Amino acid sequence: MKLARLVLALIAVSAVLTGSISARGTAQVVTIDGIVHVRNSETPLKGTVKLEAQKVLTINPYDQPDVGFSAFGFQRGTDGEVMLYSDTELHRFGPKGEYRGRLSREGQGPGEFGKWSGAMPFFLGDGIWVSSGQKLAEFDRTGKLITERTLKIRPSFLIDKTRFLAERRDRSPDGLSEGKALVLVRFSKESLADVEEVEYLKGSDLGSIRKKDGKAGLSDPWGTPNLCFGCDVSAGRVYAAINTEYKILVKDLKGDTLLVIEKAHIRPKVDRGDIELMIGSFVKSEAGKWIPDAYPDRYVAMNLIQPMANGILLVRRVTGPKQSAIDVFGPDGRFLYVLLPPEGLAFDSMAFHAGGFSRTAKIDDFLVYEDYRITNLPEVFK
Repeated sequence: MKLARLVLALIAVSAVLTGSISARGTAQVVTIDGIVHVRNSETPLKGTVKLEAQKVLTINPYDQPDVGFSAFGFQRGTDGEVMLYSDTELHRFGPKGEYRGRLSREGQGPGEFGKWSGAMPFFLGDGIWVSSGQKLAEFDRTGKLITERTLKIRPSFLIDKTRFLAERRDRSPDGLSEGKALVLVRFSKESLADVEEVEYLKGSDLGSIRKKDGKAGLSDPWGTPNLCFGCDVSAGRVYAAINTEYKILVKDLKGDTLLVIEKAHIRPKVDRGDIELMIGSFVKSEAGKWIPDAYPDRYVAMNLIQPMANGILLVRRVTGPKQSAIDVFGPDGRFLYVLLPPEGLAFDSMAFHAGGFSRTAKIDDFLVYEDYRITNLPEVFK
């Protein structure tokens, strides 16, 4: 009888301890074929943190007479310089919001970009690079054109002056499906050939939600199966995943897998009534009536992977229609925190940087750029 009571007591203590561990999260580390896999539970090791933020900068581009776009994207350099852009218009602003001029003009000449070519800027070292169609142009920080060249594949992320990451599209012979691969491409000023050197990850039926006949398709950040990746240049690490699975491959620039980060996750179901919220009223039109039947029945697991300083990794996890949370992982792949957005803001409009985040916002029906400093969680945001 005493033995039975002792066993029951031990079971009770074990249950309490197990519950305590579960409450603060667990991580199982296993080695498979020589590669470490960190398998995290759904619960973070250090808890959930609601971010606190202070706005430090607002840029209203329409104060400038040379600005002609109605909507824009943005890039922020590590020194705080900001580029606001839309198609062929790229405008430079200093760290304090001072206007530094337009970078390019519409056209086909040197340093010019064709209409609808989708110009995308990158800050790299002491220069500014712009990818547009198959053209890649390099400018100095004053806006002077240094060089340009034609590429076979469009850059998604510049690593340095000779290498970039790109998404290669692999269309099936019948044209009804499309795969993607994340590749490292090498180029040089002397050679006209850009060469795919490393293939990090590939998958089928990625990049769009397609009509059964293959004649129409759409893409969104919430339900579309796709590649998800980020790059920490200083550490020489590439983080790659297919967004329907919470499994992130951490690779070096040669393509060797260093670590696999996994996290227990059940993808939320898609409510048919939420599809219009994500796609818009187009789903009610004759041309878009196929979308509800083609749209996946579950959201993707993630739609952003962003490396930070000191090996910290941010992953934007999809929690519902246009809803998300940020998962924070340490350099060893352990799940540290869940981040919730500051009051009144949403993660889907943010791009994080070392000290906080930038975003676009509407003021009086005009789009403006805003920059925020995060005032808590210095372990992640310096």
